[in-house]
Amino acid sequence: MNTTRTIDLIVIHCSATPNGRWTSTLDIDHWHAERGFRRDPSAAARFNPDLRSIGYHWVLYPNGARATGRHPSEVGAHARGVNSRSLGLCLVGTDRFTYPQWGALLDQVRHLCATHRVPLQLATAATGYRGVCGHRDLAGVNKACPGFDVGDWLAGDMLPLRNHLLELPK
Repeated sequence: MNTTRTIDLIVIHCSATPNGRWTSTLDIDHWHAERGFRRDPSAAARFNPDLRSIGYHWVLYPNGARATGRHPSEVGAHARGVNSRSLGLCLVGTDRFTYPQWGALLDQVRHLCATHRVPLQLATAATGYRGVCGHRDLAGVNKACPGFDVGDWLAGDMLPLRNHLLELPK
C-alpha cells in the first residue's frame, strides 16, 4: 500500500498510561474500540488485521521499539479535524519517556518529515497546522497530550527534555 494522501502534519500523542509500563497496540486498539473508533475493513484486511480500531499510525514503546497501527495511507482517528492530512505517533506513557523512546521519536519524526515533505517546524494556527505538534497544540483540544511541550522539544534540537525523562531501573 502506497501513501496516496497528502500528509503535512505529524501529531504526537501519549497513551496516558503509567510511565514505563508496557502498553501494547492491542491494548490501545481495545480502548479505541470502546470509544467507537473503527478502521475500514478493507484497509485492516491488508495491514495489521488484528487491529480493527487503533487510531494511531505508530506506537513507541519504552524500550524504543516501534509498532505499527494504521498504514500511513489510511486516515487515522487521532486528531479530530486534521486526520485526513496527518500521521499520529503515540508514546507509551504520560509525561516521562525513556531515552530509547526519545530516540525513536526523533528518528520517526525526521523520517516522516523527510518522506512526506512535512516542514520540521512547530505546527500552529499561524502555519496552517503544517509541521509537527502535540495533540494538545491543536485548536479545540483540552488535553495535556502529550505530557510535554512539543515546541520546546523541537526548539531543543529534538533532544530528550530533562523534566520529561524516565530512567528505567537496570
